[in-house]
Order: sequence, then C-alpha cells, then structure tokens
Amino acid sequence: MSDYRPCRECRDWNRCLLTESERHWFGYQHIKFCKHHVFFLLKYEDDIRGRAWPTSDEALGGSSTRMVSDAVWVSVSVILAELDTRLKRIYPSLKGDLLRSECKDHKKDKLQYLSDDAKDALYYVAGKRKDTPFTVWLAKQRYKKYTLAGKSRS
Repeated sequence: MSDYRPCRECRDWNRCLLTESERHWFGYQHIKFCKHHVFFLLKYEDDIRGRAWPTSDEALGGSSTRMVSDAVWVSVSVILAELDTRLKRIYPSLKGDLLRSECKDHKKDKLQYLSDDAKDALYYVAGKRKDTPFTVWLAKQRYKKYTLAGKSRS
C-alpha cells in the first residue's frame, strides 16, 4: 500500500481513485470527511478515543496498535470533535445512532452493507459541513432523486 493518497484532489466520491484495500485504512493526516473517511472513523471510534490509531495491518486483520503522540493527538481530537458536531446535527438522532452502530458492526465491513437510513446520515455527515438542517437536506435529496427519475422516464 503506497503512502500517496489522492484524497486531496478527489472531487467525486463515486469515482474514488483508491483501491479497495486502500479504503480500509486512513492515516489521521488523510481525513477529509469523505464517506470512506467517516465510515473508517466511526468503525474505529472506540480505539481512536482510547488514543490508539489503528494501523493498516489492524484494519486488514492484524492486531498491532500504534499509540498516538500528544502533538498528533490534538489533530485527532479536532477530527473527532468535528465528527461529533456533525452527528449531533442529525435530527432525529436515531439515524445518527444507527450509523454509528452499523459502522461498528463487523458484519457490515463495507459501505454497501449499510441500511438506507444509515446511508442518509453518512452522506449528510460527509463532505463540507452543511448549514441546512438534516430533515430539510434529506427532503431536498429525495426531491432531486425523484425529479431525476421522472426525467429519465420521459
């Protein structure tokens, strides 16, 4: 696995340039809140809050851990605080809680296995922080999907 990550240049999550194996682990310096990063952060949230950033071997099935130094831990704390802030903006909070629990479920080790409600929460949390409340954002997304589906039938 190379150290280069094209995440900084990425503009379209559907055309992610990372290989399937590279999507299972990210260094704290790579986090840009794309859907893959948010999934990773929630999956390893308990370990990260315990001051141990998962290593690439651990994400792929190994068992080694790496302690994060104090200076680096400040950056990691900012990332976790931002994630918590974004999740708290989801109302009703059931979808945010569902996202958290499904990401930690070992049976759902890929984004494709998340429920529709969890995916709604994931897409709201990912990307730039939204000013729009979650329910309004979700209504707009469903309207876009509905109008695009209607145009394709015509």
